[in-house]
Amino acid sequence: MNWVTRSVPLKWVVAPEPDPEILQDIAAKVGLDKTIVKILFNRQIDTPESIRQFLNPSLSDLKDPFTLAGMEKAVTRILEALRNNEKIMVYGDYDVDGITAASLLYLILNKLGAQVIYYLPNRLIEGYGLSIDGIQEASEHGVTLIVSVDTGVTAVEEVKYALSLGIECILTDHHEPGEILPEPVALVNPKQKGCTYSGGELSGVGVAFKLAQAIYVRLQQDQSELEEHLDLVALGTSADIVPLVGENRILTKFGIRQISRTTKPGLKSLTFVSGLMGKEIGTGQVVFILAPRINAIGRLGDAELAIRLLTTKDEKSASEIARKLDKENQRRKNIDEQTLNEALEQIRQSVDLENDRAIILASEGWHQGVIGIVASRLVERFHLPTIMIAIDNGEGKGSARSIPGFHLCNALKECEDLLLRYGGHKYAAGLTINPVNIEKFRDRMKDVSQRLLTDEDLVAKLFIDSEIELSRINDDLLNVLETFAPFGPQNMRPVFLTRNCEILGQPYCVGKNHLKMKVRKGDAVFDVIGFGFGDWVKNLSGRGNLVDLVYVVEYNSYNDHTRIQLRLKDLKLAAGNIGTY
Repeated sequence: MNWVTRSVPLKWVVAPEPDPEILQDIAAKVGLDKTIVKILFNRQIDTPESIRQFLNPSLSDLKDPFTLAGMEKAVTRILEALRNNEKIMVYGDYDVDGITAASLLYLILNKLGAQVIYYLPNRLIEGYGLSIDGIQEASEHGVTLIVSVDTGVTAVEEVKYALSLGIECILTDHHEPGEILPEPVALVNPKQKGCTYSGGELSGVGVAFKLAQAIYVRLQQDQSELEEHLDLVALGTSADIVPLVGENRILTKFGIRQISRTTKPGLKSLTFVSGLMGKEIGTGQVVFILAPRINAIGRLGDAELAIRLLTTKDEKSASEIARKLDKENQRRKNIDEQTLNEALEQIRQSVDLENDRAIILASEGWHQGVIGIVASRLVERFHLPTIMIAIDNGEGKGSARSIPGFHLCNALKECEDLLLRYGGHKYAAGLTINPVNIEKFRDRMKDVSQRLLTDEDLVAKLFIDSEIELSRINDDLLNVLETFAPFGPQNMRPVFLTRNCEILGQPYCVGKNHLKMKVRKGDAVFDVIGFGFGDWVKNLSGRGNLVDLVYVVEYNSYNDHTRIQLRLKDLKLAAGNIGTY
């Protein structure tokens, strides 16, 4: 087994065919190709009105922010602080979502004339969440109101401590609440019981934006002023991998446009050092190029530089910080690679991939800021829930990532007697553990995963939106598909299947193990790029090979020429069994 490149085989699952008469009727009403309507129909966008709204979203479609439970109390208290010239601390988190949320609220309150400072915890010293250190710093600065963003829903004792120092708290968060809630002045979290908000699963910066929106409503300010900060919303929402549907999609769609025309010197400098200046930016560029640079400084220590980058008005300072973040990101990538190799070796020695249904790894010397990234890469490779624990100074701090069918927070709840702290989402979570309990925790998690995961859950699936012929692919189809953007969880770029494609000429390998080839079916001929598929070159070199391709359609620009290409998701030399979902 090749431990560096091994990945699980994918089961191709083709979307079901809706009723053809209903499909035809809707297609006629909206004036779209049936292939497009079928894709939308299978994504529960199945009425003419919902289709029109999806393809042409507007900021006027945003929900009333006051449908979020706790919003009325939060806004009332913030306006009181503004009137009384109280000192406010915006308390964020050290990931991109928390950094952008804190930057946004700091900029908004500052513009409204508030006495406002910001605070981000140090990942390596304080860890996640509202901390005693942060509250003490607030007290030293004369703060009487802390407003948290992207954190706080589990800060029961910390809120009590703040109150003992004469500091009230407003908590805005989007993480799963625990059984016992803190008692702040206001808790704004769409996941809390009794919340009537219907705009979807917001990111932390999304909740912060709704708070800003509500403040503007109460002050009868022009809400269009908030649009200049949608660049921050798009950054945080894309990076936090929340579903890009509902309000998340609207905010991100307009926010991505705002990134390209941002007036923030720091964001301009960051796009420059990232090589994106003047180029088209989508969620892919945010997730894989911009976000890691913002994240890097927080992963390796103090995230304050990142929030300074996004809030500064000084172009020289912005340029210096952007270059430093770019350098830190390279250092982070080197640490990632080393940690991944060590994790793979540990799996080789101690994990039974045939029988274990979860991977739990631990080591002294691992950097706690990168283990979440490495855990995600292991999940992609092995399709098993993965927990990595970095042990330092007698304490283990873990990052967990999951697969569909396995709710991490529910699983960790069954192990909570072995944990000091834990929290997060269905697919991503963090935990703190005494190292003496790691073996018991590993055994317990294996038992839990054995019980909760079915054989079918362990099969990695590639969902295919539609089976089409290459002759159907043209600029008209692709232009409509591009209106589906921004792409992300629950709104992925549509995936297509075409069978029995003829390979033209000789496939070859480019870059770091990437496959390039041409295919033909009938009169239609297209270039194909398969990132990470270079090992297929030998298998595809025989004359007369026919292949079944699963791919997404996109434009590729090279040397001032733009043409349609197929980006490979998977391929087979012979058609396999295709299921439906």
